[in-house]
Amino acid sequence: MALKKISKNIKFEEALADLEATVDKLESGELPLEEAIEQFKYGTELSQICLEKLNRAKAEVEKLKTEAAAQDQVETEEFGDFEQETVSGDGTEE
Repeated sequence: MALKKISKNIKFEEALADLEATVDKLESGELPLEEAIEQFKYGTELSQICLEKLNRAKAEVEKLKTEAAAQDQVETEEFGDFEQETVSGDGTEE
């Protein structure tokens, strides 16, 4: 089964929804091996896109915070880091 190509302009919410649907398919355990591998690859690409979009948003917010703080307009708190989770061969998160 050929998976659809991921648009370079995909919105975060759309990529996240596709990723969640892909995870649901994989967790069902009903896919043939070859299709499961393709779905896993697709999910990995979506996960990377989501992570990149979150990191860009974080950088933009940090820039805005710095600019506002320089003008003494806003009190800020630190953002937590977005970390990429890895999945081991047995399907558990590491």
